[in-house]
Order: sequence, then structure tokens, then C-alpha cells
Amino acid sequence: MVTVRWLMRFWMAFLIQGAAAADFSVTTSGFSYIISPLSGANPTLTLVRGETYTFAINTGSLHPFQILSPGAPTTGISSGTITYKVPTNNMNYSYHCTIHGFGGTIITVPPPVFRILRLDVKTNLVLKSTWTNNWSAIPQYSTNLGSTNWLPLTVTSNRFANGTNEIFCGKPAGSNVFVRLRAQRD
Repeated sequence: MVTVRWLMRFWMAFLIQGAAAADFSVTTSGFSYIISPLSGANPTLTLVRGETYTFAINTGSLHPFQILSPGAPTTGISSGTITYKVPTNNMNYSYHCTIHGFGGTIITVPPPVFRILRLDVKTNLVLKSTWTNNWSAIPQYSTNLGSTNWLPLTVTSNRFANGTNEIFCGKPAGSNVFVRLRAQRD
């Protein structure tokens, strides 16, 4: 029987999914912004502190879009892309039309918090942790920390009840394996 030595490490990574499409698309209707995928005029944005978001702007020259926050461009734009990294401090911000002043609120929220309660390594991995609603924990593994290539673990069951998340997943092959949880917004 081969003895497998497991070297486990857990990291929380807040990764933005593929950058092919913007997180938000900003257009205008009369004197208001329409921000997809949200609904309504001048919607309130809820953004996670420390995360980076992209805004595809197509508002026409009469309604330049500007985010009023540190780290955002200092002038409004009518066409193009804004990349905005939300400051990590506990503050709310706003966005507006630099000509007419209409706009909305940006509420910032902290990233999810979790605490690993237990890890069982047998024929499967079983990970118990506390977790935050509206976020998913995606288990991944790597055999080389020098690489940016993390592979998904096959999740057979994922239960969330009373603030505790329990993930059952397959055990990866290898004698030195690093495991992490990646947070993803639901």
C-alpha cells in the first residue's frame, strides 16, 4: 500500500472571472443611467471592497459617466471602458453625469469571511467551514505553487446550513498537493 503524504494549505482568493466581458454596461435613457445587468434607472451598485470591476460605457456625449471615488478616473467618459478597483476602506461612493449631475450610490461591502472548522482526508476530502451567504466556495488544487494553474476538485456535495458550509469532494492524485478555496459571487 502506497502511503500518500498530504501537504494542505488553504487560501482565500477573490478572483475576477474571465475579462472577456465587462461587469457592468452603462447606457442612458433620458436623464438617467441604465446599468446592466441591474434594473431600473440610476440603480444602487453594491461592490465588494478590494475587488476590481469593469464598466463598458456607451452614454453619448451629453452624459459622461464618472465614478466619484479614489482610484477611479478623475474625468467622466461617454464611450470606452472604466476599470475600477474598489477601495478597501469602509465608505460608500457615488457615480454621476459630469454635465447634469444625475447618478446613483455605490455601496461597498467587505469580502466574504470564512473560517475552516475541520478537514477530513480519507477517500474524499471533507471540508467544514463558516461562510457568508451569496458566495460560493470553489475548492481547487495544485501540485506546483510556482504555477498559476489551479485545477478544480470534483464536488460531490455542498451543504450550507446555519452558517456552516460542508463540502465533499474527490481527493486529487499526487503526494504533495496544495488545496485552496476560491470565493465566487453567486
